[in-house]
Amino acid sequence: MTEPEQTLSEQILELADAQCSGIITESEMETLEQLLTNHPEYRQEYLNYVFLHVGLTGVATSGELLSAKAIEKSILPRDISHTTSQKPLHLWITQTLCILVCLFSIGLFLFLSKNEQAGVPPVVADKTSQYYFDENTNPPEEVATLSQTVQATWELLGNNPALTKHFQPGTVKLTSGNVAFAFSGGADISLASPALFGMERKNHGTLFSGTLSAHITESKLPFTLETPSVEVVDLGTEYEVTVNEAAETFVHVLDGQVEVKPRRRLPRFYWNFDQREESPLTDTISGNAISIGKNAKRIPGLTGSGAVRFNNKPDASLLLGNGGGKEVGTGDYSVSTGITVEALVITEWQTPNEPQKNVSFDYDEIFRKEDGSYRILLSFQNDDRASQTQIPDVEKGPCLSFGLFLSGMGYNELDMPLDGKEGRPSLDEIRDGKPHHIVATYNGWTGIKAIYIDGKLCMNHRFPVGTMIISGGPAPAVIGNLISGNFETLVGREPFSGVIDEVAFYGFALDAATVAQHYARVQQGKDYFDGQLNNFVMQEKQGGNVLLNKGEKMKFAAETGEPIF
Repeated sequence: MTEPEQTLSEQILELADAQCSGIITESEMETLEQLLTNHPEYRQEYLNYVFLHVGLTGVATSGELLSAKAIEKSILPRDISHTTSQKPLHLWITQTLCILVCLFSIGLFLFLSKNEQAGVPPVVADKTSQYYFDENTNPPEEVATLSQTVQATWELLGNNPALTKHFQPGTVKLTSGNVAFAFSGGADISLASPALFGMERKNHGTLFSGTLSAHITESKLPFTLETPSVEVVDLGTEYEVTVNEAAETFVHVLDGQVEVKPRRRLPRFYWNFDQREESPLTDTISGNAISIGKNAKRIPGLTGSGAVRFNNKPDASLLLGNGGGKEVGTGDYSVSTGITVEALVITEWQTPNEPQKNVSFDYDEIFRKEDGSYRILLSFQNDDRASQTQIPDVEKGPCLSFGLFLSGMGYNELDMPLDGKEGRPSLDEIRDGKPHHIVATYNGWTGIKAIYIDGKLCMNHRFPVGTMIISGGPAPAVIGNLISGNFETLVGREPFSGVIDEVAFYGFALDAATVAQHYARVQQGKDYFDGQLNNFVMQEKQGGNVLLNKGEKMKFAAETGEPIF
Protein backbone atom coordinates (compact mmCIF):
# COMPACT_ATOMS: atom_id res chain seq x y z
CA MET A 1 0.00 0.00 0.00
CA THR A 2 1.33 3.48 -0.86
CA GLU A 3 2.16 5.63 2.14
CA PRO A 4 -0.01 8.78 2.32
CA GLU A 5 1.84 12.00 1.55
CA GLN A 6 3.08 13.67 4.71
CA THR A 7 1.46 17.03 5.44
CA LEU A 8 3.48 20.15 6.18
CA SER A 9 2.28 20.06 9.77
CA GLU A 10 3.38 16.45 10.19
CA GLN A 11 6.76 17.18 8.61
CA ILE A 12 7.40 20.19 10.86
CA LEU A 13 6.39 18.36 14.03
CA GLU A 14 8.53 15.35 13.11
CA LEU A 15 11.55 17.61 12.65
CA ALA A 16 10.73 19.43 15.90
CA ASP A 17 10.66 16.06 17.68
CA ALA A 18 14.10 15.22 16.30
CA GLN A 19 15.33 18.65 17.33
CA CYS A 20 14.09 18.32 20.92
CA SER A 21 15.47 14.78 21.09
CA GLY A 22 18.91 16.03 20.06
CA ILE A 23 19.13 13.82 16.97
CA ILE A 24 18.36 16.36 14.24
CA THR A 25 20.92 16.51 11.42
CA GLU A 26 22.29 19.68 9.87
CA SER A 27 20.31 19.16 6.66
CA GLU A 28 17.12 18.50 8.64
CA MET A 29 17.69 21.71 10.61
CA GLU A 30 18.01 23.65 7.35
CA THR A 31 14.78 22.04 6.13
CA LEU A 32 12.96 23.02 9.34
CA GLU A 33 14.19 26.60 9.09
CA GLN A 34 13.07 26.82 5.47
CA LEU A 35 9.63 25.39 6.24
CA LEU A 36 9.05 27.88 9.06
CA THR A 37 10.25 30.73 6.85
CA ASN A 38 7.96 29.83 3.96
CA HIS A 39 4.94 28.83 6.07
CA PRO A 40 4.53 31.21 9.02
CA GLU A 41 1.05 29.86 9.69
CA TYR A 42 2.68 26.77 11.27
CA ARG A 43 5.07 28.64 13.57
CA GLN A 44 2.73 28.83 16.55
CA GLU A 45 2.01 25.10 16.31
CA TYR A 46 5.75 24.42 16.17
CA LEU A 47 6.45 26.64 19.16
CA ASN A 48 3.63 25.05 21.18
CA TYR A 49 5.17 21.65 20.49
CA VAL A 50 8.58 22.83 21.70
CA PHE A 51 7.07 24.33 24.85
CA LEU A 52 5.23 21.11 25.54
CA HIS A 53 8.48 19.16 25.50
CA VAL A 54 10.58 21.46 27.65
CA GLY A 55 7.97 22.93 30.00
CA LEU A 56 8.59 26.55 29.08
CA THR A 57 5.03 27.73 28.48
CA GLY A 58 4.82 29.92 31.55
CA VAL A 59 8.08 31.83 31.08
CA ALA A 60 8.12 32.23 27.30
CA THR A 61 4.86 34.10 26.84
CA SER A 62 6.63 37.44 27.08
CA GLY A 63 8.02 36.88 23.57
CA GLU A 64 11.62 37.47 24.71
CA LEU A 65 14.58 35.10 24.89
CA LEU A 66 15.00 33.65 28.36
CA SER A 67 17.63 34.89 30.73
CA ALA A 68 20.08 32.54 32.36
CA LYS A 69 18.25 32.87 35.69
CA ALA A 70 14.89 32.13 34.05
CA ILE A 71 16.35 29.05 32.40
CA GLU A 72 17.86 27.91 35.66
CA LYS A 73 14.61 28.43 37.59
CA SER A 74 12.19 27.02 35.06
CA ILE A 75 14.08 24.12 33.48
CA LEU A 76 17.17 22.95 35.33
CA PRO A 77 16.75 21.05 38.59
CA ARG A 78 16.74 23.29 41.65
CA ASP A 79 19.06 20.93 43.51
CA ILE A 80 21.55 19.75 40.93
CA SER A 81 23.47 17.59 43.34
CA HIS A 82 20.29 15.80 44.34
CA THR A 83 19.18 15.33 40.75
CA THR A 84 22.50 14.05 39.53
CA SER A 85 22.61 11.61 42.37
CA GLN A 86 19.40 10.08 41.09
CA LYS A 87 20.46 9.78 37.41
CA PRO A 88 23.60 8.80 35.54
CA LEU A 89 25.72 11.82 34.62
CA HIS A 90 25.61 11.10 30.89
CA LEU A 91 21.79 11.03 30.97
CA TRP A 92 21.61 14.38 32.74
CA ILE A 93 24.05 15.90 30.23
CA THR A 94 22.00 14.55 27.30
CA GLN A 95 18.79 16.00 28.69
CA THR A 96 20.45 19.37 29.29
CA LEU A 97 21.78 19.46 25.74
CA CYS A 98 18.31 18.68 24.41
CA ILE A 99 16.93 21.59 26.44
CA LEU A 100 19.56 23.91 24.99
CA VAL A 101 18.68 22.72 21.47
CA CYS A 102 15.04 23.51 22.13
CA LEU A 103 15.97 26.94 23.48
CA PHE A 104 17.75 27.51 20.19
CA SER A 105 14.54 26.55 18.42
CA ILE A 106 12.70 29.26 20.34
CA GLY A 107 15.34 31.72 19.22
CA LEU A 108 14.80 30.53 15.65
CA PHE A 109 11.06 31.07 15.99
CA LEU A 110 11.45 34.58 17.41
CA PHE A 111 14.03 35.46 14.77
CA LEU A 112 11.65 34.39 12.02
CA SER A 113 8.78 36.28 13.63
CA LYS A 114 10.82 39.49 13.67
CA ASN A 115 11.90 39.04 10.06
CA GLU A 116 8.53 38.56 8.38
CA GLN A 117 8.50 39.34 4.70
CA ALA A 118 7.49 42.93 4.04
CA GLY A 119 3.77 43.38 3.50
CA VAL A 120 2.59 40.33 5.44
CA PRO A 121 0.76 41.61 8.54
CA PRO A 122 1.51 39.97 11.90
CA VAL A 123 -0.76 37.38 13.44
CA VAL A 124 -2.86 38.89 16.23
CA ALA A 125 -4.33 36.36 18.63
CA ASP A 126 -5.81 36.63 22.09
CA LYS A 127 -4.97 34.33 24.98
CA THR A 128 -7.60 31.75 24.05
CA SER A 129 -7.67 31.84 20.26
CA GLN A 130 -5.63 31.07 17.18
CA TYR A 131 -7.72 33.23 14.89
CA TYR A 132 -5.78 35.26 12.37
CA PHE A 133 -6.76 38.92 12.62
CA ASP A 134 -4.98 41.59 10.60
CA GLU A 135 -5.57 44.76 12.63
CA ASN A 136 -3.23 47.01 10.60
CA THR A 137 -5.78 48.61 8.28
CA ASN A 138 -6.29 52.35 8.78
CA PRO A 139 -9.80 53.48 9.81
CA PRO A 140 -12.08 55.09 7.23
CA GLU A 141 -11.50 58.73 6.41
CA GLU A 142 -13.64 61.54 7.74
CA VAL A 143 -16.97 61.66 5.94
CA ALA A 144 -18.58 64.92 7.07
CA THR A 145 -18.46 67.78 9.56
CA LEU A 146 -21.27 69.31 11.59
CA SER A 147 -22.54 72.59 10.13
CA GLN A 148 -25.48 73.57 12.33
CA THR A 149 -27.99 72.35 14.89
CA VAL A 150 -31.34 73.98 15.61
CA GLN A 151 -33.04 72.81 18.82
CA ALA A 152 -31.85 69.33 17.92
CA THR A 153 -32.06 66.16 19.95
CA TRP A 154 -29.93 63.60 18.19
CA GLU A 155 -27.48 60.75 18.64
CA LEU A 156 -25.19 58.38 16.77
CA LEU A 157 -26.25 54.73 16.71
CA GLY A 158 -23.93 52.34 18.50
CA ASN A 159 -22.23 51.75 21.81
CA ASN A 160 -22.51 55.28 23.23
CA PRO A 161 -20.33 57.09 20.68
CA ALA A 162 -19.49 60.69 21.56
CA LEU A 163 -20.99 63.47 19.45
CA THR A 164 -18.35 65.64 17.83
CA LYS A 165 -18.12 67.96 14.86
CA HIS A 166 -16.24 65.39 12.76
CA PHE A 167 -17.77 62.15 11.54
CA GLN A 168 -16.53 58.86 10.22
CA PRO A 169 -19.13 56.49 8.67
CA GLY A 170 -22.11 56.06 10.98
CA THR A 171 -25.84 56.66 11.39
CA VAL A 172 -27.53 59.70 12.93
CA LYS A 173 -30.89 59.43 14.69
CA LEU A 174 -32.63 62.80 14.91
CA THR A 175 -35.67 62.93 17.23
CA SER A 176 -36.31 66.69 17.35
CA GLY A 177 -35.17 69.90 15.66
CA ASN A 178 -32.85 70.14 12.67
CA VAL A 179 -29.21 69.32 12.02
CA ALA A 180 -26.97 70.01 9.00
CA PHE A 181 -23.76 68.39 7.78
CA ALA A 182 -21.14 69.33 5.19
CA PHE A 183 -19.91 66.20 3.40
CA SER A 184 -16.25 66.27 2.44
CA GLY A 185 -17.27 65.37 -1.13
CA GLY A 186 -19.10 68.68 -1.58
CA ALA A 187 -22.73 68.08 -0.53
CA ASP A 188 -24.56 70.05 2.18
CA ILE A 189 -27.23 67.92 3.85
CA SER A 190 -29.93 69.22 6.18
CA LEU A 191 -32.13 66.82 8.19
CA ALA A 192 -35.57 67.56 9.61
CA SER A 193 -36.82 65.49 12.55
CA PRO A 194 -37.67 62.74 12.93
CA ALA A 195 -35.08 61.15 10.65
CA LEU A 196 -32.60 58.29 10.45
CA PHE A 197 -29.65 59.08 8.19
CA GLY A 198 -26.49 57.17 7.39
CA MET A 199 -23.22 58.85 6.43
CA GLU A 200 -21.39 56.22 4.37
CA ARG A 201 -18.69 57.93 2.35
CA LYS A 202 -17.70 61.46 1.43
CA ASN A 203 -20.04 61.35 -1.59
CA HIS A 204 -22.66 58.83 -0.40
CA GLY A 205 -25.44 58.89 2.20
CA THR A 206 -28.50 56.82 3.10
CA LEU A 207 -31.92 58.07 4.17
CA PHE A 208 -33.55 55.26 6.13
CA SER A 209 -36.53 57.40 7.12
CA GLY A 210 -37.57 61.06 7.36
CA THR A 211 -36.85 64.11 5.23
CA LEU A 212 -33.67 65.83 4.07
CA SER A 213 -32.64 68.54 1.69
CA ALA A 214 -29.42 68.35 -0.32
CA HIS A 215 -27.46 71.14 -1.94
CA ILE A 216 -24.43 70.26 -4.03
CA THR A 217 -21.64 72.85 -3.94
CA GLU A 218 -18.25 71.94 -5.41
CA SER A 219 -18.62 68.21 -5.79
CA LYS A 220 -16.01 66.56 -8.01
CA LEU A 221 -17.98 63.30 -7.86
CA PRO A 222 -21.77 62.90 -8.01
CA PHE A 223 -23.38 62.68 -4.58
CA THR A 224 -25.54 59.56 -4.27
CA LEU A 225 -28.39 59.30 -1.79
CA GLU A 226 -29.73 55.79 -1.16
CA THR A 227 -33.27 55.06 0.07
CA PRO A 228 -35.05 51.73 0.63
CA SER A 229 -35.94 51.40 -3.05
CA VAL A 230 -33.92 53.88 -5.17
CA GLU A 231 -30.68 55.78 -5.56
CA VAL A 232 -30.87 59.53 -6.15
CA VAL A 233 -27.81 60.80 -8.03
CA ASP A 234 -27.26 64.54 -8.29
CA LEU A 235 -26.13 66.15 -11.50
CA GLY A 236 -25.19 69.47 -9.85
CA THR A 237 -28.46 70.30 -8.16
CA GLU A 238 -30.63 70.95 -5.12
CA TYR A 239 -33.42 68.62 -4.06
CA GLU A 240 -35.56 67.24 -1.21
CA VAL A 241 -36.18 63.58 -0.43
CA THR A 242 -38.65 61.96 1.98
CA VAL A 243 -38.98 58.31 3.00
CA ASN A 244 -42.31 57.62 4.66
CA GLU A 245 -43.40 54.84 7.03
CA ALA A 246 -44.35 52.64 4.07
CA ALA A 247 -40.76 52.97 2.76
CA GLU A 248 -41.95 54.90 -0.31
CA THR A 249 -39.57 57.57 -1.61
CA PHE A 250 -40.62 61.11 -2.62
CA VAL A 251 -38.19 63.22 -4.67
CA HIS A 252 -38.64 66.95 -5.33
CA VAL A 253 -36.05 68.76 -7.50
CA LEU A 254 -35.61 72.39 -6.45
CA ASP A 255 -32.88 73.25 -8.94
CA GLY A 256 -30.91 71.50 -11.68
CA GLN A 257 -31.44 67.80 -12.41
CA VAL A 258 -31.27 64.45 -10.63
CA GLU A 259 -31.26 60.86 -11.85
CA VAL A 260 -33.33 58.33 -9.91
CA LYS A 261 -32.64 54.64 -10.46
CA PRO A 262 -33.96 51.49 -8.80
CA ARG A 263 -31.57 49.86 -6.33
CA ARG A 264 -29.70 46.87 -7.73
CA ARG A 265 -31.35 43.49 -7.24
CA LEU A 266 -28.67 41.24 -8.72
CA PRO A 267 -25.32 40.04 -7.35
CA ARG A 268 -22.21 42.10 -7.86
CA PHE A 269 -20.22 38.91 -8.43
CA TYR A 270 -21.20 35.35 -9.30
CA TRP A 271 -18.68 32.53 -9.57
CA ASN A 272 -20.28 29.34 -10.91
CA PHE A 273 -16.96 27.79 -12.13
CA ASP A 274 -18.69 26.50 -15.28
CA GLN A 275 -16.12 27.82 -17.76
CA ARG A 276 -14.58 25.20 -20.03
CA GLU A 277 -11.65 23.32 -18.56
CA GLU A 278 -9.19 24.84 -21.00
CA SER A 279 -10.47 28.37 -20.21
CA PRO A 280 -9.55 30.45 -17.15
CA LEU A 281 -12.06 30.77 -14.35
CA THR A 282 -13.83 34.13 -14.24
CA ASP A 283 -16.64 35.97 -12.53
CA THR A 284 -19.76 35.33 -14.61
CA ILE A 285 -20.98 38.93 -14.40
CA SER A 286 -17.84 41.07 -14.76
CA GLY A 287 -15.57 38.58 -16.52
CA ASN A 288 -12.80 39.28 -13.98
CA ALA A 289 -10.24 36.47 -13.85
CA ILE A 290 -9.67 34.26 -10.81
CA SER A 291 -6.17 33.32 -9.67
CA ILE A 292 -6.20 29.62 -8.73
CA GLY A 293 -3.89 28.18 -6.08
CA LYS A 294 -2.17 24.94 -7.09
CA ASN A 295 -4.14 22.92 -4.53
CA ALA A 296 -7.53 24.18 -5.73
CA LYS A 297 -8.65 21.70 -8.40
CA ARG A 298 -11.46 22.08 -10.92
CA ILE A 299 -13.96 19.21 -10.80
CA PRO A 300 -17.49 18.46 -12.12
CA GLY A 301 -20.06 20.80 -10.63
CA LEU A 302 -22.42 20.27 -7.73
CA THR A 303 -24.78 22.02 -10.11
CA GLY A 304 -23.73 23.12 -13.57
CA SER A 305 -20.59 21.82 -15.22
CA GLY A 306 -17.89 22.95 -12.78
CA ALA A 307 -16.90 23.30 -9.14
CA VAL A 308 -13.63 23.55 -7.18
CA ARG A 309 -12.15 21.10 -4.67
CA PHE A 310 -9.89 22.37 -1.87
CA ASN A 311 -7.55 20.03 0.03
CA ASN A 312 -6.92 22.04 3.22
CA LYS A 313 -3.40 23.11 2.19
CA PRO A 314 -2.15 26.71 2.38
CA ASP A 315 -2.14 27.20 -1.39
CA ALA A 316 -5.69 25.89 -1.86
CA SER A 317 -7.45 29.15 -2.73
CA LEU A 318 -9.27 31.20 -5.33
CA LEU A 319 -7.94 34.75 -5.33
CA LEU A 320 -10.60 37.18 -6.57
CA GLY A 321 -8.82 40.54 -6.35
CA ASN A 322 -9.77 43.55 -4.25
CA GLY A 323 -12.55 44.88 -6.47
CA GLY A 324 -10.75 48.18 -6.98
CA GLY A 325 -10.54 49.03 -3.28
CA LYS A 326 -7.73 51.33 -2.15
CA GLU A 327 -8.83 52.16 1.38
CA VAL A 328 -11.69 51.23 3.69
CA GLY A 329 -15.03 52.11 2.15
CA THR A 330 -13.88 51.75 -1.47
CA GLY A 331 -14.09 49.07 -4.15
CA ASP A 332 -16.79 46.69 -5.34
CA TYR A 333 -16.65 44.76 -2.05
CA SER A 334 -17.53 47.89 -0.10
CA VAL A 335 -21.10 47.49 1.18
CA SER A 336 -23.10 49.57 3.64
CA THR A 337 -26.83 48.87 3.93
CA GLY A 338 -26.73 45.15 3.19
CA ILE A 339 -24.79 42.10 2.10
CA THR A 340 -25.31 38.48 1.09
CA VAL A 341 -22.69 35.77 0.67
CA GLU A 342 -24.16 32.62 -0.88
CA ALA A 343 -22.45 29.31 -1.67
CA LEU A 344 -23.05 25.62 -2.31
CA VAL A 345 -20.55 23.50 -0.37
CA ILE A 346 -19.52 20.00 0.61
CA THR A 347 -17.43 20.38 3.74
CA GLU A 348 -14.90 17.87 5.04
CA TRP A 349 -13.84 20.11 7.90
CA GLN A 350 -12.12 18.50 10.89
CA THR A 351 -12.24 20.33 14.23
CA PRO A 352 -9.32 20.56 16.67
CA ASN A 353 -10.99 18.47 19.38
CA GLU A 354 -11.52 15.45 17.14
CA PRO A 355 -9.33 12.34 17.31
CA GLN A 356 -7.49 13.02 14.07
CA LYS A 357 -3.72 13.17 13.87
CA ASN A 358 -2.15 16.62 14.10
CA VAL A 359 -5.39 18.60 13.92
CA SER A 360 -4.56 21.30 16.46
CA PHE A 361 -5.88 24.32 14.56
CA ASP A 362 -8.06 24.21 11.50
CA TYR A 363 -10.61 26.84 10.48
CA ASP A 364 -12.11 26.54 7.00
CA GLU A 365 -12.94 29.72 5.09
CA ILE A 366 -15.74 29.78 2.54
CA PHE A 367 -15.27 33.50 1.76
CA ARG A 368 -13.03 36.11 3.36
CA LYS A 369 -11.74 39.61 2.66
CA GLU A 370 -9.26 40.61 5.36
CA ASP A 371 -9.30 44.43 5.51
CA GLY A 372 -8.25 44.60 9.15
CA SER A 373 -11.18 45.09 11.52
CA TYR A 374 -13.32 45.83 8.46
CA ARG A 375 -13.13 42.24 7.24
CA ILE A 376 -15.92 40.14 5.75
CA LEU A 377 -15.82 36.43 6.56
CA LEU A 378 -17.97 33.33 6.27
CA SER A 379 -16.20 30.30 7.69
CA PHE A 380 -16.30 27.13 9.75
CA GLN A 381 -14.66 27.81 13.09
CA ASN A 382 -14.11 25.97 16.32
CA ASP A 383 -15.25 28.90 18.38
CA ASP A 384 -13.07 29.91 21.32
CA ARG A 385 -13.58 33.67 21.39
CA ALA A 386 -16.71 33.71 23.54
CA SER A 387 -17.93 37.20 24.49
CA GLN A 388 -15.14 38.95 22.55
CA THR A 389 -16.46 39.19 19.00
CA GLN A 390 -19.69 37.22 19.28
CA ILE A 391 -23.05 38.95 19.11
CA PRO A 392 -24.93 37.17 20.59
CA ASP A 393 -22.77 35.03 22.89
CA VAL A 394 -22.87 31.28 22.29
CA GLU A 395 -21.18 28.31 23.88
CA LYS A 396 -17.74 27.22 22.70
CA GLY A 397 -17.65 24.61 19.97
CA PRO A 398 -17.88 24.09 16.20
CA CYS A 399 -19.82 26.84 14.46
CA LEU A 400 -20.48 28.58 11.16
CA SER A 401 -19.31 32.17 11.59
CA PHE A 402 -20.42 35.31 9.72
CA GLY A 403 -18.29 38.35 10.54
CA LEU A 404 -18.76 42.04 9.66
CA PHE A 405 -17.77 45.45 10.99
CA LEU A 406 -20.94 47.36 11.91
CA SER A 407 -20.84 51.12 12.48
CA GLY A 408 -21.00 51.98 16.16
CA MET A 409 -20.67 48.28 17.07
CA GLY A 410 -17.21 47.34 15.81
CA TYR A 411 -16.28 44.00 14.32
CA ASN A 412 -18.51 41.13 15.44
CA GLU A 413 -19.51 37.65 14.37
CA LEU A 414 -22.79 35.78 14.26
CA ASP A 415 -21.56 32.34 15.33
CA MET A 416 -24.12 29.64 14.59
CA PRO A 417 -23.36 26.54 16.73
CA LEU A 418 -23.32 23.29 14.77
CA ASP A 419 -25.11 21.51 17.61
CA GLY A 420 -28.32 20.15 16.08
CA LYS A 421 -30.47 22.33 18.38
CA GLU A 422 -33.30 24.78 17.64
CA GLY A 423 -33.38 23.89 13.95
CA ARG A 424 -29.61 24.20 13.46
CA PRO A 425 -27.69 21.35 11.79
CA SER A 426 -25.23 19.32 13.79
CA LEU A 427 -21.58 19.04 12.78
CA ASP A 428 -22.18 15.54 11.43
CA GLU A 429 -25.23 16.72 9.45
CA ILE A 430 -23.38 19.61 7.80
CA ARG A 431 -20.50 17.36 6.72
CA ASP A 432 -22.51 14.34 5.61
CA GLY A 433 -20.85 14.37 2.19
CA LYS A 434 -23.82 16.09 0.52
CA PRO A 435 -24.00 19.61 -0.95
CA HIS A 436 -25.41 22.22 1.44
CA HIS A 437 -26.70 25.65 0.46
CA ILE A 438 -25.22 28.26 2.86
CA VAL A 439 -26.40 31.88 2.85
CA ALA A 440 -25.30 34.69 5.19
CA THR A 441 -27.09 38.05 5.08
CA TYR A 442 -27.18 41.40 6.84
CA ASN A 443 -29.96 43.92 6.23
CA GLY A 444 -29.33 47.46 7.48
CA TRP A 445 -32.93 48.43 6.76
CA THR A 446 -34.13 45.94 9.37
CA GLY A 447 -30.94 45.43 11.41
CA ILE A 448 -31.16 41.65 10.99
CA LYS A 449 -28.06 39.51 10.55
CA ALA A 450 -28.88 35.93 9.55
CA ILE A 451 -27.57 32.54 8.46
CA TYR A 452 -29.62 30.15 6.30
CA ILE A 453 -28.85 26.50 5.65
CA ASP A 454 -30.61 24.61 2.84
CA GLY A 455 -33.25 27.30 2.39
CA LYS A 456 -34.15 27.63 6.08
CA LEU A 457 -33.36 30.38 8.55
CA CYS A 458 -31.20 28.78 11.25
CA MET A 459 -30.00 31.75 13.31
CA ASN A 460 -30.36 35.53 13.39
CA HIS A 461 -29.75 38.58 15.53
CA ARG A 462 -31.29 42.05 15.35
CA PHE A 463 -29.22 45.23 15.57
CA PRO A 464 -30.72 48.74 15.62
CA VAL A 465 -32.34 49.67 12.32
CA GLY A 466 -29.93 51.80 10.30
CA THR A 467 -26.73 50.17 11.61
CA MET A 468 -24.43 50.12 8.59
CA ILE A 469 -21.60 47.87 7.44
CA ILE A 470 -18.12 49.34 6.97
CA SER A 471 -16.06 47.27 4.54
CA GLY A 472 -13.90 47.34 1.43
CA GLY A 473 -10.27 48.23 0.94
CA PRO A 474 -7.01 46.91 -0.53
CA ALA A 475 -7.03 43.28 0.67
CA PRO A 476 -7.88 40.55 -1.87
CA ALA A 477 -11.19 38.74 -1.60
CA VAL A 478 -10.72 34.97 -1.44
CA ILE A 479 -12.85 31.86 -1.82
CA GLY A 480 -11.67 28.86 0.20
CA ASN A 481 -8.93 30.48 2.27
CA LEU A 482 -7.70 33.45 4.28
CA ILE A 483 -5.08 35.42 2.39
CA SER A 484 -3.60 38.69 3.59
CA GLY A 485 -0.66 40.90 2.72
CA ASN A 486 0.28 42.47 -0.58
CA PHE A 487 0.15 40.56 -3.82
CA GLU A 488 3.87 39.73 -3.78
CA THR A 489 3.77 38.07 -0.34
CA LEU A 490 0.44 36.28 -0.14
CA VAL A 491 0.11 33.57 2.48
CA GLY A 492 -2.83 31.14 2.83
CA ARG A 493 -3.70 30.56 6.47
CA GLU A 494 -7.15 28.94 6.81
CA PRO A 495 -7.75 26.69 3.79
CA PHE A 496 -11.02 24.94 3.09
CA SER A 497 -11.40 21.18 2.90
CA GLY A 498 -14.07 19.98 0.49
CA VAL A 499 -15.92 21.38 -2.53
CA ILE A 500 -17.28 24.88 -3.19
CA ASP A 501 -19.62 25.86 -6.02
CA GLU A 502 -22.05 28.63 -7.04
CA VAL A 503 -20.65 31.48 -4.94
CA ALA A 504 -22.48 34.82 -5.15
CA PHE A 505 -21.76 38.19 -3.51
CA TYR A 506 -24.53 40.81 -3.22
CA GLY A 507 -24.57 44.40 -1.98
CA PHE A 508 -27.92 43.83 -0.27
CA ALA A 509 -29.65 41.19 1.83
CA LEU A 510 -31.63 38.47 0.08
CA ASP A 511 -35.00 37.92 1.70
CA ALA A 512 -36.09 34.55 3.09
CA ALA A 513 -38.36 33.78 0.13
CA THR A 514 -35.53 34.34 -2.39
CA VAL A 515 -33.13 32.19 -0.35
CA ALA A 516 -35.69 29.36 -0.32
CA GLN A 517 -36.23 29.78 -4.07
CA HIS A 518 -32.49 29.52 -4.77
CA TYR A 519 -32.24 26.33 -2.72
CA ALA A 520 -35.23 24.83 -4.54
CA ARG A 521 -33.53 25.52 -7.88
CA VAL A 522 -30.31 23.90 -6.70
CA GLN A 523 -32.27 20.78 -5.74
CA GLN A 524 -33.57 20.70 -9.31
CA GLY A 525 -30.02 20.82 -10.68
CA LYS A 526 -30.32 24.48 -11.74
CA ASP A 527 -28.35 27.57 -10.78
CA TYR A 528 -29.79 30.21 -8.46
CA PHE A 529 -31.15 32.24 -11.38
CA ASP A 530 -32.67 29.40 -13.42
CA GLY A 531 -30.19 30.09 -16.23
CA GLN A 532 -31.56 33.62 -16.75
CA LEU A 533 -28.84 35.69 -15.10
CA ASN A 534 -27.48 37.17 -18.33
CA ASN A 535 -30.98 38.31 -19.31
CA PHE A 536 -31.50 39.84 -15.86
CA VAL A 537 -28.20 41.69 -16.11
CA MET A 538 -29.14 43.14 -19.52
CA GLN A 539 -32.54 44.22 -18.23
CA GLU A 540 -30.99 45.95 -15.23
CA LYS A 541 -28.46 47.79 -17.40
CA GLN A 542 -31.19 48.98 -19.72
CA GLY A 543 -33.32 50.23 -17.31
CA GLY A 544 -35.83 52.04 -15.22
CA ASN A 545 -33.78 55.20 -14.61
CA VAL A 546 -35.76 58.46 -14.38
CA LEU A 547 -34.44 61.99 -14.96
CA LEU A 548 -36.14 64.73 -12.95
CA ASN A 549 -35.67 68.43 -13.69
CA LYS A 550 -36.22 71.61 -11.69
CA GLY A 551 -39.69 71.77 -10.16
CA GLU A 552 -40.57 68.11 -10.81
CA LYS A 553 -41.81 65.75 -8.11
CA MET A 554 -42.24 61.97 -8.16
CA LYS A 555 -43.04 59.09 -5.81
CA PHE A 556 -41.28 55.72 -6.07
CA ALA A 557 -42.60 52.36 -4.89
CA ALA A 558 -41.14 50.77 -1.77
CA GLU A 559 -40.27 47.34 -3.17
CA THR A 560 -39.46 47.89 -6.83
CA GLY A 561 -38.41 51.54 -6.99
CA GLU A 562 -40.76 52.02 -9.93
CA PRO A 563 -42.22 55.53 -10.36
CA ILE A 564 -45.81 56.01 -9.19
CA PHE A 565 -47.60 58.60 -11.34
